[in-house]
Amino acid sequence: MTKRKRPGKATSGADQPVSEEGKTSAADDAAKEDMAHISRDLLAGSPDIFAPKWTEDPTSAPASDVVEEPVVEAAPVETPEPAVETPAESVEPPAPAESTPVLAPQTAETAPLPHYVTATPHPARARIGGSGAALGIVLVVVGLFALGVVVFGIDLTQYGWPLFVIIPGLTLLVVGFLGGGAGASVPGGIVTALGLVLAYQSSTGDWASWAFAWALIAPGGVGLGLYLQALRDRDPVMLRRGRTLMFIAAMIFMIGFVFFESILGISGMDYGVFGKAALPGLLVVIGLILLVRSIQRSRQA
Repeated sequence: MTKRKRPGKATSGADQPVSEEGKTSAADDAAKEDMAHISRDLLAGSPDIFAPKWTEDPTSAPASDVVEEPVVEAAPVETPEPAVETPAESVEPPAPAESTPVLAPQTAETAPLPHYVTATPHPARARIGGSGAALGIVLVVVGLFALGVVVFGIDLTQYGWPLFVIIPGLTLLVVGFLGGGAGASVPGGIVTALGLVLAYQSSTGDWASWAFAWALIAPGGVGLGLYLQALRDRDPVMLRRGRTLMFIAAMIFMIGFVFFESILGISGMDYGVFGKAALPGLLVVIGLILLVRSIQRSRQA
């Protein structure tokens, strides 16, 4: 067997250790010259692992006992790599647990309007054209009535003559209700109320009642025409207006009756229970009106 020779430690002129491969270079010499040598005075208070056994003469110490402080290289700073942006097409978002339908924003042209904004066109109601047509119808009806009186020989000279006022008024009311409009219904209400007042006064002879009966013609007749027209057109504003006018007419009539008949007695007629209860009834009605209005105001407040 042949014996392999171990490579000996080659020493340089400065007694520096040789590398593992047994070769030295100028670069190693320069690196070792830059190495810092620590004296034992500096390591006097340090742990034993850092304090080697120093000889009296540091220069005469063997090369193997020389402690060389290794140079710790700083760890390279890792620079963060820029995030690679992937195209949006390849990235698939995770599917939600419960998919909620997303509605596309609707523009002003396609967005549906609320039910209270949507205009619902109503067909125009058929109306009889003009006041001339209403007047023509009234004349035809009055003529037929007069013809019937003449043919059948009915005597209307004493008590029945107000019918020549009542019938035209009723005709105008019917024409206005069927399509003539307020231009026929309001005059019809006035003429009808006038005919009824004349019929009462003609049958009783109470012509002094004109002192307070005029309220039944106007605003009473006007309110009657508006009320009937509002029922036909389903107009709540006109309906309330007509009801208010009729109520005002009734109040004026009652106040006038109490003042002129119950207190003054200008006609000298005995109205019986109605005449005696007119004043208390008027007080009760006025009290109820004030009470209802106060309740309404308290609710609004």
